Formats: sequence, structure tokens, C-alpha cells
Amino acid sequence: MSLALPELREARLDNGATVIVAPRPGVPLAAARLFVRAGSGLDPPGRFGLAHLVSTVARRGAGRRSGAGIDALVESLGADLGGDAEEDATVYALTAPAELLERLLGVLVDVVASPTFPAPEFDRLRRRELASLARDSDEPATLAERAVFTAAYGDHPYGHPVEGRTRDLTRLRRADVRAFHERWYLPAISTLVVVGPVDAGAVMDLARDRLERWRAAGEPPPEIARAERGPRRVVIVDKPDVTQTQIRIAGTALPRSSPDYFPAVVANAVLGGGFTSRLVEAIRVNRGLSYGVRTRFAMSRSAGLFLFSSFTKNETAGELVEVAFEEMGRFCEEGATAQEVTRATNYLAGLFPLALETHDQWADRLCDARICGYGLEEVQEYRERVRAVGPDEIRDVARRHLPLAGGVVLAVGPAKRVAPQLERFGKPQVLSARSVL
Repeated sequence: MSLALPELREARLDNGATVIVAPRPGVPLAAARLFVRAGSGLDPPGRFGLAHLVSTVARRGAGRRSGAGIDALVESLGADLGGDAEEDATVYALTAPAELLERLLGVLVDVVASPTFPAPEFDRLRRRELASLARDSDEPATLAERAVFTAAYGDHPYGHPVEGRTRDLTRLRRADVRAFHERWYLPAISTLVVVGPVDAGAVMDLARDRLERWRAAGEPPPEIARAERGPRRVVIVDKPDVTQTQIRIAGTALPRSSPDYFPAVVANAVLGGGFTSRLVEAIRVNRGLSYGVRTRFAMSRSAGLFLFSSFTKNETAGELVEVAFEEMGRFCEEGATAQEVTRATNYLAGLFPLALETHDQWADRLCDARICGYGLEEVQEYRERVRAVGPDEIRDVARRHLPLAGGVVLAVGPAKRVAPQLERFGKPQVLSARSVL
């Protein structure tokens, strides 16, 4: 049975901004999202983390209100407001009592369209980000997650952490934040989404009144290129003091809008996306090498990664990687059994409606569809299309997207102990933890 989509009302304003209103009964809260298709993929070289810092500082003063003034208004009305940069866009989210949306929508628009970026707030928040990165040096799993994207993507615009790195944040100045906003925050590449128990006509009139005051103009950003997979690399982030090594295996794969999306979702569930998956069975149950094994497809608008994540004792790092490749190779050769497919598709189809229970979840899903370039029929038909995936499609998508030959093997652990074990997969490149941060 297909999921029922909210009835959408959509309009394009005179300044180029798009408004989507989705009336939906339920709790008396409205979920509003205003996104700009300008994310960390537009960070200039040497200024990584810039889009993230823009989204953080914008909340601290906009229009005629100070950061403290925005805090006081939002909190006094029982609302929540914040911004978050992604690879392809920056999304500002407002959740508020539906009857108070009129009072708060203007604040949301001001934060996006006319932030003042107060110098003291910029300095404070940049210091906070730097302190957060310093704390990350004590977390091997965090180091691995930060390092694997750069190792797999290389110089591609997705190949750096959204939050940036210490050396980049140290260089950033308030003028950089203002320039990024002026260049890329344009109404023509912005969309307002409102979901909740609202009157569509009234919200559309309100959005037109607030948003059409935004008159910035400029050329839209170019589409980010597809990522190419290179030869296999082995990267070790040296962490001499740990007793367990974090392992990541990654390779460039499919963007979110790919026709391979549904076969990839099911293939991942069978291979490593659940507690009863192939890799869990091989690594945890049969070998006792790790308590945690997981795979996922991390998909953005223009590219994506297949990611294998696990950890093990330092002395078994090489064995874990070998077992992972053996199992992935067997999966590409043999595919999945009918029983595995049925179990995975039933699980995915049953779980999916839980991801669309709230107004906030629907608002986020509508934004994601526009940002990543897929149609809402994928949401409506999700359960049917998952259940339509068969063993042959799973085998084919695995062969196309699993990193058996290229990609990267990345370890965070003591290089002297781990490097000899990983030499069978390629000549290790050893990095310091500081270079990752």
C-alpha cells in the first residue's frame, strides 16, 4: 500500500524563491525549513568549514535583532530555531506553535537573508568550533569518520568535513563569512517548506510578504561534478595510545538520485545494514573480531560513498579487513538469497513509515527531495519499490558500487602495529591525528 503524501501547494515568488506548503493534521506545531542550495561543497580551498560557520553565526544576529534578542523571542514562544550546513545546501529549521508561525517566520527569513554576523559572536563561535575539533582528537571513531571522506573523495568538493579543519578555521575571518553569504545566499536557489496544521493560502500570503523583501541576486552555483573512483589506497591515522583500531573501507558510489537507489538500499541491508546481516555474521558471530560492524551508502546530490565501519583489537586489524573483503567479494559473486531479500525488504518496508510520523520529518523529507533531486513518488511508493527489488538487482548493484578494487582502507590506531598487517592491501600512508583535524 502506497503512503499518502500531504497535499502540496507550491509557488515561485517574484524574487525567484520557492514556497511549498503542506497542510497536515496532527499536533499543533508547524515545521518550517528555509534552505539555500549552498553548502560545504562550495567552501573555497583553504577555507573549509566556511559554510558551516556561516550557518552557525547567522543565528546570532539578524535584521534588527541581536542574538540574545532572537533567543529571547524564540524561547518565550516555545519555538526552536537553528541552522545546519550539509554538502549541497544549508538548512535553517524552525519548529513553532502553529498559531505563532506569523510572528516567527519573519525571524527565520531574517536569519537567512539578513544576518549581521556580529564580530564578537563570530570570534566566540569560531573558538568554540576549534575547541570542539581539539576534543575530537581523543575520539578514534570521530577521527575515522572525519578522515575517511577525504581519503575516499580526495580533492572532490565533498572531500572535507563539513565542520572544516583546524588549519582552515584558524584562517577564517568575519569578512569570509560575509562574502560567502553575499555570494551564495540567493533567493533564486532558496526554498521555504512549511508543514503542519496550517491554512495553505494564509501561509502562502505570509511567506510572500516576508520572503519577497529578500532581493539579493547573482549567478547560481554550478553543479558539483561526479566523483571518480581511483586505485586502492591504504591510509593509517596514527594513534599510538589506543588498544583497538578503528577500520573504515570506503569507495565512491551512487548519488541519491541514482536509479540504483532502491537496489542499493536493500543490498546494504543484507550485506551490513542490520544486526542479522552478512558482515555481522562473518565478523562478529563467526570470528569474534568485533562487537560492531556496519555498512551504509552515504548519498548526496552529485556523488556518494559506500562505507564499511568496524573496530577490533590492534593485533587483528588485518584479519578484520581481509574477512570484510572476502565477504564483500562473495556477495558480489553470489548475490543474496531469496530468504535474505525477503527479510531485508520486509524490515525496510515496515520501518519506513516511522520516519514520516511528524511534521518535522515530513519537512526534512521534502527538503531532501529538492536538495538531492529525486521525486516524491519515491517516498509515496517506497514500500512497493523496496519489495520489488530482487536478487539479480542486488548482485548487479553490489558489483557496480562495492569498493573491491579501488577506494580506500583506512585505520585509526598505532601505525607501528597496524601498518604491517595492512601492507597486503596496499602501501600504507601514515598520517598524524593532527593532520586530520
